[in-house]
Amino acid sequence: MKELKYLKSNSTGQIGVDYLGSMVKHHNCIFQEIDTKIDLSVDATIEIIKDEKPTSKFLAVQVKSGKSYYNRTKNLCKIPIKNHFEYWSKHPLPVYGIVYIPEFGDAYWVDIKKYLKANPKKTVISFERTLANQINKETFFSIFIKRVLNEVPDLSYDFSKNLMESDKKDEFYLGLYTLFKKYADKNEVWDIFINYFKKKPFEEIPEILVYYISHCPWHPDLYFRNDTYNDKSQKYGNKLISNFKINEVVKLLQFIDRDEMLSRGSIGQSVEAIISQVKEYDTILKEIILSEKYSIEIREISSV
Repeated sequence: MKELKYLKSNSTGQIGVDYLGSMVKHHNCIFQEIDTKIDLSVDATIEIIKDEKPTSKFLAVQVKSGKSYYNRTKNLCKIPIKNHFEYWSKHPLPVYGIVYIPEFGDAYWVDIKKYLKANPKKTVISFERTLANQINKETFFSIFIKRVLNEVPDLSYDFSKNLMESDKKDEFYLGLYTLFKKYADKNEVWDIFINYFKKKPFEEIPEILVYYISHCPWHPDLYFRNDTYNDKSQKYGNKLISNFKINEVVKLLQFIDRDEMLSRGSIGQSVEAIISQVKEYDTILKEIILSEKYSIEIREISSV
């Protein structure tokens, strides 16, 4: 007679669902687990409740847990796509993948629809385990739900600053975004932004940082979305920009697309606004135009 067994993998899989459910309920949101007998590629739905009021915002989640879904050597979480591509891609709700790692006691998330759109030929969803996509009692609402709702993460100034110093891309961008959206009224934030721009090579400077810096000189096509910078911090940022030298101006010029140049809504428009604040910028541009040290492309752009 064959011995009855309850496979460990059965309970391991449920642990991840239970973990996420506890996080959702802890933050007074509604967690609806889907019966495994009718599971069609999502394990549960979450209804977001905010300040004890329903938001009419729902999301679907696929939960994986256990060692097989985490590569410790590469620090990567993994979710097999198998035959779920069409179902996830066309699901009426936002779909998020959650990988619970028992050894760490927390979980990590990925926007499945966004991943599949960017990687249509992948057979496995693979994403890095970082502080930016961690799910625990502290981050479930302050980061995960805030980002699902397209709201600014509720992070402290010091934590945001530390994230921007990270060599992990997702952590860096989360820190950069939060500093600008939540703490741009602090002069120190503009010191951080400007120093980063000055010290890093062009290849390591994200275009969004140039866009943020252009809010100091400002230009008509910038959008106001409850940004926190004010007249005082704006003037401070402009003072830092005014001391840019030729090296910083050349970096800025490299961001300009030769097809778009300085057209409205382009990064070139932001670059033009920043350069206009630099002391004697016309003299610097003339020096660049006349110097064979710089490429023909940069010299041509300087003349526009």
